[in-house]
Amino acid sequence: MNFKRILTLKTVFLAVVALALTACEGRRDFPDLVENGVLIEKTDILLVSGETTDIEPTYEPNIFPTRDYAWEIDDPSVADVVMNEDNSVTITAKQAGETILRIVSQDGDALSAEAKLKVISSEPIDVTSKGTLSVSQENGGGPNAGEGSPKLVDGDLNSKYLSEYKQPFWMTLEFEEAPVINVYRLTSGNDAPGRDPRDWQILASNDGENWELLDERNGETFSGRNQTREFYFSNTTEYKYYRLDVTSNNGSSLFQMSEWSVYVFPE
Repeated sequence: MNFKRILTLKTVFLAVVALALTACEGRRDFPDLVENGVLIEKTDILLVSGETTDIEPTYEPNIFPTRDYAWEIDDPSVADVVMNEDNSVTITAKQAGETILRIVSQDGDALSAEAKLKVISSEPIDVTSKGTLSVSQENGGGPNAGEGSPKLVDGDLNSKYLSEYKQPFWMTLEFEEAPVINVYRLTSGNDAPGRDPRDWQILASNDGENWELLDERNGETFSGRNQTREFYFSNTTEYKYYRLDVTSNNGSSLFQMSEWSVYVFPE
C-alpha cells in the first residue's frame, strides 16, 4: 500500500475542508440596498392644455426602488395625474395655470421630489424673427457664408451655424420692443456631437451691459442629429436683450447649432 499517497490525499482533503470552513466564517450577509433619495430630472414642466406627457423619477442610488411612492399635485384643476406601475406618472393638462407636482415615498423617511408644472392655453409664440442676432464668434467665412451665424435663426432645421469654439462664447438677440420670454428651443447640428452645447446660461438685459441670469443648464445632451429640445423657465420681466452663453461644448474645438428660437406665452 502506498502510504505516502494516502497521506498526501488526506492532507489535500483536510486543506479543502479548512478552506471551506474559513470561507463560510468570512462570508457576510449584506442588507438589501434601499434608495435614500428620489429625483425628478425635469423640474420645470410646460404643457399646452390637452397635452399629455409621462414623467419618470430616478433614485439614489440608481437601483430599482424598494419603497412605495405616490404622486401628488397641489392644484388638480390644472392637470390630471395617473401613477403607473413603474412609478412613472402620466400628466394630462386641463386648463391654464401653475401648480406643483410631487412624488413622495409612503414610509417614515418621506423621501420626496417636486417640479413646477405650468399649463398654457395654446402653443408658445415664436418671436425669434423680431430680434437682431449678434455673436461673439463668427464663422470663418463671415456671416454670409454657408454656415454663418444667420443660419442659427433662419427657421431651417437643415442649415446650421458653425464657428470656432473659444471663451467667451455667446449669441444675443436684441429686440426693439422688449418681450417677456419664457421658452427657448435648441436644435443640434447635423453631425459631430462633440460640437454640441453641453453647459449654458440664458441671460437678459435692458442695457446690454448688466445681465440677469434667467436659466442655467449643465450636462445636457442631444440624443440625435437635428434634434430639437425645448426648455422653459420662469420670467415675468420684459427685456430687450436675451443671450445664450455656452460655457462648455462636448469637447470639440468647433461649435455648431442648427437653430436657436425664443418664445413668449400666449395672452
